Amino acid sequence: MVGWKVDTPESVQEKVEALHELAADDQVPARVTTDFLRRPAVASKAMADDTAGHAVNEAQFDQFRQQVQYGQEEAAPQLDQLRRMEHNTQFMDLVAVCTQFTVTAGRIVPNLRGEPYDDAERETILRGPTRVRASADWIENAATRGEVDLDEQLQKLLKGSGE
Repeated sequence: MVGWKVDTPESVQEKVEALHELAADDQVPARVTTDFLRRPAVASKAMADDTAGHAVNEAQFDQFRQQVQYGQEEAAPQLDQLRRMEHNTQFMDLVAVCTQFTVTAGRIVPNLRGEPYDDAERETILRGPTRVRASADWIENAATRGEVDLDEQLQKLLKGSGE
């Protein structure tokens, strides 16, 4: 047709946006993602994204739970395996979050080089370490004593609504 032009995405972002437009329902993205994850290089890059990797792990656990629930009579070995897998994933998640915090702080703090902060900025920044210390204490209690419950004050502190 004369004068008719098809917009062809060129940049990576344009191509991603075009894929999102085509994949409005859950069936198309699930199939395309499955196809793409069969490519080792794509799977490796996808799993490097912490959020994507966590989502895949959770999906694997959900699938495994469903299989175990379906065959309850023979489920004891699978339940033990599921508990070990969940434990390992939780362990890795905790190690990763602690490492990520440390690495990020190590990258950012040296670059501050005495930048002056006004009182409001300083107050905002100083709330962070208080929340980090509370989280670290909570992790330590969970690891050493098995105490995982949040008290009301800690919940407020972690949400940022109380000191």
